[in-house]
Amino acid sequence: MGALDRGQGFALSPVLFTVPGVAWEVSAYGFFMGLALVTGWLFALGFAAKDRLPADRLGTSYVVALGVALVGARAAWLFGNPEAWTGWGSLVTLSQGGLSPAAGLVVAVVVSIVHTTRMKVPTMVWFDAAAPAVALGVALERIGALFGGIGFGRYAPDFALAIRFPMDSPAFEAHRRGLAQLMPAGAMESLPVYPTQILAATLALVGLGLALWLRSRRRFAGQVCLATVAWLVAARTLIEEPLRADRAEASIGPFSPGQVAAAVLVIALMAVWRSRLLAARADAKAPRPWEGGPWSPAPAPK
Repeated sequence: MGALDRGQGFALSPVLFTVPGVAWEVSAYGFFMGLALVTGWLFALGFAAKDRLPADRLGTSYVVALGVALVGARAAWLFGNPEAWTGWGSLVTLSQGGLSPAAGLVVAVVVSIVHTTRMKVPTMVWFDAAAPAVALGVALERIGALFGGIGFGRYAPDFALAIRFPMDSPAFEAHRRGLAQLMPAGAMESLPVYPTQILAATLALVGLGLALWLRSRRRFAGQVCLATVAWLVAARTLIEEPLRADRAEASIGPFSPGQVAAAVLVIALMAVWRSRLLAARADAKAPRPWEGGPWSPAPAPK
């Protein structure tokens, strides 16, 4: 990562570091993606154990759901970018930015529901345990995207916190094609853009804080995951996306179809959240499955 260039923003590099002696370049995006997956696994299973869930079996569920979700996210991205298809091997070639997060999340949810149902484990309690991990994973992935130049922001010449990306980055190539008249001769960096990845990572960390806060105040199973997913969807589509260079075109007033769909989803999630919260408050004997049940592992012998 380059130093601050006064008045011009930050210069970023997709290579996090080079291993001494072997000249092995470690991709920042790959590093943070791996970190997100590992920390997500630790977070989810740690909270599962606190919720009296069988963390050992759910560890397998996490790995299976994640693996299938990655393939699903890759397949969805290839469907929208058919020029990248080079054969069936394309499904397991997880390149930077070559994934559809929304499709991956849907696949992960479906696989997890099937798996937890077969194990007779309360699905929404497991989702509550996984919600903080998802928020943290989004934050780490966006940090990796920042270094890799993925999902960069719109041209922002007057924004004080604008950032720039190095030569051969997606932003540099996009500006060289579409804004060449604004680039100085011999430019080595892109034009300044909105720091969308930093914004997204910050919003995801807020989501993490929200998830942790709600876990200590739960009144019903699903309270944590419903609110966290609603926040992450709103942050991605309604706050981050309008500032991105690859934002979808507005076709429904000032909004894109994806933003309208996201707004409807957020409203639906929060309506369910509020309805279930009111029901739980009205019923003093409402079930609290995160405190244990037939699925809970036997306590360790003293």
